[in-house]
Amino acid sequence: MRVFAVLGVLTVLAGVLVLSVPSATASAAPTTAQPVVAAGPALTQAEPGPVLDPEQQDEADARNSRSKLIVGVAAAVLLGIVVWGRHIRNKKKPKKKK
Repeated sequence: MRVFAVLGVLTVLAGVLVLSVPSATASAAPTTAQPVVAAGPALTQAEPGPVLDPEQQDEADARNSRSKLIVGVAAAVLLGIVVWGRHIRNKKKPKKKK
């Protein structure tokens, strides 16, 4: 329920902001329309990007995969600690009587 209330408030605030901000065309004094002239061709060919050295790329990939492996092992260890702790805690709880 709280999520819907928060979304409703955010929607109202966004609507107020959109409606209260004057647009640039509404505040400008009416003038005669001037044709827009393009400064250059609309579609230009971009210059080619930097050329990557394959050896450096391989080293970067190796570092990246090593980093992902370390993070994965750390996540697995932390998950194991959480599961083990819950197991120990459940053992120490008093048993419910039927």
